[in-house]
Amino acid sequence: MALRINYNYQADFTHFNLKQTEYNMNKALERLATGYRINRAADDAAGLYIADQLKTYAISLEQGTRNSQDGISIAQIAQASLQNVYNILNDIKSKAIEAANDSQDDATREIIQQDINKLVDVISKIFSDTEFNGKKIFKSSKNTFTIHYGGRTNQNLTMDIWTAVATAAATASSPSTITIAASGFTIDVTSQAKAEKAIKNIDDLIKKVDQLNALIGSYQIELEKIVTNNESQRINVQEAESRIKNVDFAKEMSEFTRNQILMQSGTAMLAQANQLPQLVLQLLR
Repeated sequence: MALRINYNYQADFTHFNLKQTEYNMNKALERLATGYRINRAADDAAGLYIADQLKTYAISLEQGTRNSQDGISIAQIAQASLQNVYNILNDIKSKAIEAANDSQDDATREIIQQDINKLVDVISKIFSDTEFNGKKIFKSSKNTFTIHYGGRTNQNLTMDIWTAVATAAATASSPSTITIAASGFTIDVTSQAKAEKAIKNIDDLIKKVDQLNALIGSYQIELEKIVTNNESQRINVQEAESRIKNVDFAKEMSEFTRNQILMQSGTAMLAQANQLPQLVLQLLR
């Protein structure tokens, strides 16, 4: 057996392996402490890139879902207002049918017209006051809401809200008008013949309100389906990111325990290796 005192290969080799074990144990401790398998690009450059891209997309999808939910809120507010308009139009129709009865004279028809004008004024206020976040939903021209529903560019849904305005007459002898889309409807019950025509106009107007309500409802259905798809995608994207970036605690704890044992045995062996050069002293006696 060769004995040297200027260089102890066994101690140097054991120390080198001890440092490697210490590095691996510290890495395992870091992963167990943070819960991440990848804490920096040096841990897994490609994995970090993919995980970060997935995380960004998941965050974007989450915001897209919130945007879609805002669109659903717009649709719900609009539908609630149109339901109130529908109810008022039924009241107006009842009054028009009352005015169409030939037992009424012109004086009572003017009183009925005055009541109708007041109801149309309520409809006018509903159309002008209905808003979301300060933005009017119904206007005197077509109103458009662009909902960015996705996590990528150009993922938009356009909600077109038809024209919806009402103008109430100032006097009992004048007719009121309501416009839905491009169709204007006059409500005049100041004579029996005009009242008969008003009944038809109101029926047509109710159909237009229902058509607009159905259009807005279809936007809500579409947005609800988009929200469901966004959430499904987000969950799966986050799961993919988790599999890449997050640590497997069972596996990492097993590696940590292994390195801990190697650290203890390596320290003991380094002490033994440092004792080897002392054998030279026995030759010098």
